[in-house]
Amino acid sequence: MTLCTVLGLSYSLCFVQQQVLHDTAYQLYLTQIAASEALLQLNKIREARTYLDACDEKYRDIEWHFLDAHLDQSKQTLQQANENYFTAVAMSADGNILAVSGSDSTIKLYVYPELKKIKVLKGHKSSVSTIAFSNDGSKLASGGRDHTVIIWDVNSGNQLGHNSDAFKQGIYQVRFSPDDSKLGVVSWERSTGVSGFVKLLDVQNAGEILKVETDAHPAAGIVFTQDGMRIIVSTWGEIVYAFDISTGETKWKYDLSDYDEYNAFHSIAISPDGTTIVAGSTDHRIHFLHASDGRLIRRIEPWEGHTKTVKTLSFSNNGQFLASAGEDQTIFVWDVYNNTKQTSLIGHTQTVTGLAWSTDGSFLLSTSADGTLKQWDLHHPFAHTYTVCDFGPWQTPVTANKKYFAAPCSDQNLALYEITTGKEYVNFGTQSGLCADISDDGNIMATSSFDGIVRAWDVQSGTELKAFKGHTSRIDGVAYMNSTGFLISVGDTTMRVWSLFTGGLERVIPLNHSAFRIALLPNESRILAGSSDGAISIFDAKTWNESMNLICARGLQEMAVSPDGKRLAVFSGKNIEIWDLKSGVREALLTGHEQGGYGIDFSPDGRYLISGSNDQTFKLWNLEHGLCTMTYHGYEDVVYSCKFISDHEFFNGTSQGVMHYYRF
Repeated sequence: MTLCTVLGLSYSLCFVQQQVLHDTAYQLYLTQIAASEALLQLNKIREARTYLDACDEKYRDIEWHFLDAHLDQSKQTLQQANENYFTAVAMSADGNILAVSGSDSTIKLYVYPELKKIKVLKGHKSSVSTIAFSNDGSKLASGGRDHTVIIWDVNSGNQLGHNSDAFKQGIYQVRFSPDDSKLGVVSWERSTGVSGFVKLLDVQNAGEILKVETDAHPAAGIVFTQDGMRIIVSTWGEIVYAFDISTGETKWKYDLSDYDEYNAFHSIAISPDGTTIVAGSTDHRIHFLHASDGRLIRRIEPWEGHTKTVKTLSFSNNGQFLASAGEDQTIFVWDVYNNTKQTSLIGHTQTVTGLAWSTDGSFLLSTSADGTLKQWDLHHPFAHTYTVCDFGPWQTPVTANKKYFAAPCSDQNLALYEITTGKEYVNFGTQSGLCADISDDGNIMATSSFDGIVRAWDVQSGTELKAFKGHTSRIDGVAYMNSTGFLISVGDTTMRVWSLFTGGLERVIPLNHSAFRIALLPNESRILAGSSDGAISIFDAKTWNESMNLICARGLQEMAVSPDGKRLAVFSGKNIEIWDLKSGVREALLTGHEQGGYGIDFSPDGRYLISGSNDQTFKLWNLEHGLCTMTYHGYEDVVYSCKFISDHEFFNGTSQGVMHYYRF
């Protein structure tokens, strides 16, 4: 007797599975996928990339393409030649020219957004560490490890000013004053010890106007206040100073220096409205300060974002978003208005050295020690996370055009949301929900909830069409029949058929079990009523007679029918059972989840299954092989719902209302 026979599985798929298990090359592929995913979770992007690139091309499928997109989420990449790398990036105020400096001592100017190279500025003798456009866009300033500051004419590419006499060490940052008359430069020097300082240069000739010493650490960052009356400087001593430009007097100081724990402020930025200073440090935090007096507003803690030194910060032009990056290689975009993380961008494999925004905030550009300049499309990211409720959604039916989904939640809020953005599309008011279904034309939505009432909704107006009463307890399964306009619900120990046209109850079908879920075949020829104890009754949609009965090994949490109507997937206990709906034979038993779950869906071509579990993972299953091809970790809550949108898109949601959309 074979294992397949013992488990009650079909011979054909079980035979294929056994063949695949003995395919050492395919097993190596699955091992490489698992290693890549594990390294991704540890934020070891370069190592994860190595394992993924080593995968045999003939085996690469959905799991490979998902990880490939996850590991490099950028839209476009430019690579430096000869092992050089980009050190900083800046965008002109009009958004037409992008400047990128490099370790090869050059500065390249590109037409944006085409990223067509138009000039190469040569003048530095070693790596260029910092660049900045003047506010009118006519000039570019640069500073390098050659202890030199150069001011360039952007149109001609000629040098307008040059100063190497005022500096004895590398230049950390340069910035123009609001009126473009002065250039702020931060650096350091040695006398009896290390001494950090800021100097103001005259933009006309790059001559020194003012020098202000900071502390016994290099000065690393500088910004001007909006009125041009003050400069704000950050240092490696973990101090931020505000100096009066005319006198050099210290106006305020944010001092976190601690001899027992050395930290450094590596980066600084000021919001476009001039009210807020942000500073990034080696303690992995981002500090928000009032520009007027240096008082702390809040901090972004390491558990919220970065795990290593924050090296670069940049505000979007409208001030709503802050981009941050550094040694952990990940770029975070923060919504400053509501204090939330907007997105995480992965793709660099070494320290991120610079950030710049497109003028409209749609794109972000970054440079890295990995030798790349990357452009990120923020309107079409690889992943988007958003919240729809506090408890739920318990099911996520999708409209036929794959643009919207319903979110029946325990909260008193029922709505349709845009899948890719999370924007609310239609709100149906203060109504809770346990399950839902949407008509193929997108005009009708059926829901039910704890009160045992089935409701039909007009999607266009967001109003209730009809409330059907009759069940004696909560309803966990509802479906809409497009061919007849019937609403079918399962609850208590009955399946009930309601007519939207007559507004009445068409029939009551007794069930032998406590009903929990309902599903229709795509052609609506059969109706499947599943109970929590694992029994599934299948009815003919014309006669309403029971034509088949399936018994799962354990209880039933959720079920899904394949797009061709030939297979049924059931999340039963910790396992997933695949049933042939023609023969009534269980084809496969998919094992691997550590806990049960409620998220399950077929890919559009029926080759793959996605499942979400209480073990805080989702899994991808190759149904042709009957094997799990990837387990994705990293969620803080139960993964409750999962849905394929296309062969390269899916989304899932947690039981706490947080949705994760992926495009790959």
